[in-house]
Amino acid sequence: MGIGDWSVVRLEELASVELGSIAIGPFGSRMKSGVYTTFGVPVIRGTNISSTRAWKGDWVYVSDEFADGLPNCNAREGDLVFPHRGSIGEVGIIPDDRQRYMLSTSFMKFRPDQKKVLPLFLFYYFRSASGRAEIMQYSSQVGTPGIGQPLTSLRQFKVPVPPKDYQEFVVDTLSALDDKIDLNRRMNETLEAMARAIFKDWFVDFRPTRAKAEGRTPYLSEDLWNLFPDALDDNDKPVEWRQGTLADVANSPKRGVSPADVSNNTPYIGLEHLPRRSVALSEWDGAGKVSSNKIQFNKGEILFGKLRPYFHKVGIAPTNGICSTDIVVVVPQAQNWGAFALACLSSDDFVDYTDRTSTGTRMPRTNWKTMAQYKICLPSDRVVSAFQKLAQPLLHRIDANIHETSTLTRTRDFLLPKLMSGEIRLPDAEKAMEAVA
Repeated sequence: MGIGDWSVVRLEELASVELGSIAIGPFGSRMKSGVYTTFGVPVIRGTNISSTRAWKGDWVYVSDEFADGLPNCNAREGDLVFPHRGSIGEVGIIPDDRQRYMLSTSFMKFRPDQKKVLPLFLFYYFRSASGRAEIMQYSSQVGTPGIGQPLTSLRQFKVPVPPKDYQEFVVDTLSALDDKIDLNRRMNETLEAMARAIFKDWFVDFRPTRAKAEGRTPYLSEDLWNLFPDALDDNDKPVEWRQGTLADVANSPKRGVSPADVSNNTPYIGLEHLPRRSVALSEWDGAGKVSSNKIQFNKGEILFGKLRPYFHKVGIAPTNGICSTDIVVVVPQAQNWGAFALACLSSDDFVDYTDRTSTGTRMPRTNWKTMAQYKICLPSDRVVSAFQKLAQPLLHRIDANIHETSTLTRTRDFLLPKLMSGEIRLPDAEKAMEAVA
């Protein structure tokens, strides 16, 4: 089957026709932060669009009553959503989670007629280079200030539509890859949460010591339980643990590097690659795009985004490479302090500290000198080593998931244009996946 077997139609011809329902939706509600609630109907913003079908980032919400008052700005399962300003060229799809969503001011929607086209086929088409090009060719036709993608362009996009069985083949192939990518992401979230819970229990709340001081039943194995002091001092810290600073357990080496000294395929990590509130750093580019001096880092070292530190961008380097000078490279003083240093640097308390002490109004920054002065309670080497032994397998699994995700992403991106052109069939797709893997 090739492109000659397909029909090419305007997107409006694929719109759902439902009484009382708008298929090609208006711009989202002009809501202000004052209408946000702690729970309710999630609001789709640009930060929620990811590189897969899954959403990412933090959510804000509006009440059901607010959403009920703007029914045309509601989105439901199978709807495609497009930014009309900001991240022009991106696309998202409402999942099958029995949840309605609300369009923010920056979004518009399209509801396909599923008898004519599968929503996920359209989603993957607009994720492809040809689909993105179709979006972008209309993006310069700005008729209203601040609007980068006119609502009328949704009707004009031309879309190649193959027979349903081929649509299903494309969706099944690409969804399987995206599902595994998303599973790895969720697994990494769980692994990180496990390590963080142990860190908080031992080194922030001091629960083992408190339990021992109160004569409570041990909740750790005997060998671990015996490592902790059995009393708190006058400062409410475990006895024998001393007050120190981050500089006692980590440092930031100065490793400036010129782009002329590294090959074009050297991994490059900028602030845009660091995820928020996740140490699982899974994206990077090649150094060929770099034109100014950067900083060299090694696999396993900690990368902390110092520009606008409140963005909470802290990750583990998944490979050797170079990074932006807006990132601080942090190295533990000793191997057994690695997990402790990572948990400390990525904690809410530490990020809040760097935010409070940052300098600059419009572009606040922190620096290693300030970071190094952060006060911490220093446990014994035996306890730190025990934490490292527990956390290290979790961090290794996160790293393995990151590299598997990188392979899966390359496979998906390799197959996508071939599937969308009708060039490749199922047996060919299976062979291609094996070759890339």
